Amino acid sequence: MTRHGLLDGDVAIVTGAGRNIGRAIAATFATEGAKVVVVDLNEERAHQTAEILRGDDAEAMAVTADVSSEADAEAMVEVAEEEFGGVDVLVNNAAVTERTDFFDLSVEEFERTLRVNLLGTFLCTRAAAASMRYSSGGRIVNFASTSAHVARPNAAAYASSKSGVLSFTKTAANALAEHGIRVNAISPTRTGSRVGNNERRSGDPDADILVGRWGRPEDQANAALFLASPMSAFVNGTELVVDGGAQASTYDR
Repeated sequence: MTRHGLLDGDVAIVTGAGRNIGRAIAATFATEGAKVVVVDLNEERAHQTAEILRGDDAEAMAVTADVSSEADAEAMVEVAEEEFGGVDVLVNNAAVTERTDFFDLSVEEFERTLRVNLLGTFLCTRAAAASMRYSSGGRIVNFASTSAHVARPNAAAYASSKSGVLSFTKTAANALAEHGIRVNAISPTRTGSRVGNNERRSGDPDADILVGRWGRPEDQANAALFLASPMSAFVNGTELVVDGGAQASTYDR
């Protein structure tokens, strides 16, 4: 019996797909039958991801783009249309982080974080939705963060940008519903860099993860697959928190 993937025939754009969560999403989508447009600011990483996918017999291409650029956002959609015939799924994963003391945080750093994380999400969503609305609709998955809910003293810009992503997700879902486009968000905990380390430290908002480990890229990729696939056909304008139960924990609170 031939297995059909959840995204068979779909064209998916994944931003920030050069490494970590973005690369895992691109690989998961490809395994499920999607044609993947791998977008990253780093040209080498974008091509590495695309080569990995093609090595597994998937259809994939790399695009170097700055998501905070209106021209680049529109260009990546044009490439998807020209090479694969359209856009069915967009994952807004590209982001920058800041870990700067509140009084040392510069205007330039604050603005850059907002431009990439929030403005970039808007620009890519608008560009992709303009293509999706002339087809049979589409699915958009925005990456927010648990930082939008749990305050950290050295993440003023990042937390603000991700809170904005959550609000934008609801607005976009309302604006695009009539075109058959669903828009949802994922809020992950820190993922990838601390796999296997579950030390509990006082004052660390993620110190006690109920499932007993830190996040892995594939945890977020599986959540993105759910929101991008027909399995979530009745899910729209909402947030899926993928944090292993960190926010539900009462340890050391």
